[in-house]
Amino acid sequence: MVKYKQRIADVLLERKLAGKGAVLIDGPKWCGKTTTARQIARSELDLGDSSVSCAEKR
Repeated sequence: MVKYKQRIADVLLERKLAGKGAVLIDGPKWCGKTTTARQIARSELDLGDSSVSCAEKR
């Protein structure tokens, strides 16, 4: 696997996560949104994963 390259957005993302606890990262396909978020996040929820539903979490 390729080593992660720090991005300018990393500092901003860390600050927003510390202040809010959750963030939405929006952008074009294949620009590194998921890779960047996985470097910082303690957990993730894949909204495209059909095996996850709100009813299962309660």
